Formats: sequence, structure tokens, C-alpha cells
Amino acid sequence: MKKAIFISLFLCVSICFGQVEKPLRLQVYTGGPSLLKMAFKISSKYQDEFTYSGYPALGVSLDYKLKSWISVGAEFNYRYGQIDFDISDSAFYEVINDRFDIVNTVFNPFGHYTLKLPRYRFMANVNFHLLKPYSASDLYISLGLGINRLKPQLYLNNQSLVILNRYIGFISLPIAYRISLGYSYHFLPSVGIFGELGVGGPIFSGGITARF
Repeated sequence: MKKAIFISLFLCVSICFGQVEKPLRLQVYTGGPSLLKMAFKISSKYQDEFTYSGYPALGVSLDYKLKSWISVGAEFNYRYGQIDFDISDSAFYEVINDRFDIVNTVFNPFGHYTLKLPRYRFMANVNFHLLKPYSASDLYISLGLGINRLKPQLYLNNQSLVILNRYIGFISLPIAYRISLGYSYHFLPSVGIFGELGVGGPIFSGGITARF
């Protein structure tokens, strides 16, 4: 009898505590594609001279559930882009100089140019969760607003140049935002995978999610 009572109490406690929703969510992700080519438009005449490269966006976010349907948190995102081009005539150089206002300490302005574009984004997020609590799945809408930091660095034949105009299209705007629809599935109680489709930041993103 005592054994049966002990087992019953153990099961009740396990069920009750097993249904307590874990309020913290940590997500680590990567995403793309890059919109650098769309953002960096100088002129149709020289557009084919540019070579675009870089790395996918890398990010991490941490959220806390205030209620079963809403959570708030913060996100950090980093992306690196690079544009390479060669200048061998004065007309092309004048186009680039007009764009960046180059303080050129190099006598010969011709050669191989590299424009490095490290970009950092810090945002506060609010998430609206659409599925019932305690589920292995989570469908959510995420809204984010914060700060965008882009630090263009221009090099001529590996020598750094001073540029006075650092505006590189809309990716230079100081305000970061994000609107996305996401879905996650926890194949373990605390660990799962997720994917997002959104604007502001990577269009497609996905990675590992953990709740605790």
C-alpha cells in the first residue's frame, strides 16, 4: 500500500513539473542570402566590374517568455561582405571617388581595390507564439528593432585608404529591424532546430534552439 502511494505521488509530481514550460529560449543561427549586390549600385556602366563575396550571417538570440503567448529578448547578428574591383582608367576612378570621397595618399590611384564591409546588428525582440504551450513545436512571429553598425574599409593594393563618405546604400542605415515568421521543433525536451523567413537581416535563417 505504501509503495503504491509513493509511486502515485512520484507520478503526480513528475507530471506537474514536466508540464512547467521552460521560459528561456536560446537560438544560434546562420542565414542568407546577402543583399550586398542589390545595395551597392554605383552606375550601370561599371556594375559588371565588381566581384561580391562574403560569409553568411551569424547570430544569437536570447528570449524570455512573459506569458505562454509572448516573449521578449535581445539578438546579436554579424555579417561580413567584400567587394573587389580593378581601376585602370581615370573615369572609373572618378566615379568611385565621387561615391566615397577618398583621401588618397597614394600617388597612383590605379590598381586593385578591396572594399571590406563588416556589419553588426543589435536588436530588442518581441515574439508572439501561436501554438499551445508545452508543445514540441513552436510557430511564432518575431519583431525586432535596434542598431545597425556598418564599418566600410577601402584598400588599394592592400594599403588602407581614408574615405569620408561611408554610405553604402540602405545597408548603411543606423536602424536595424526584423519582421519574421519562424517555426521550431524540439526533438529533445530542451533542444531542437528552427527556421525563419523574414525581412531585415537574412531572408532565410536556421539553426539550433534550446529552452531552459
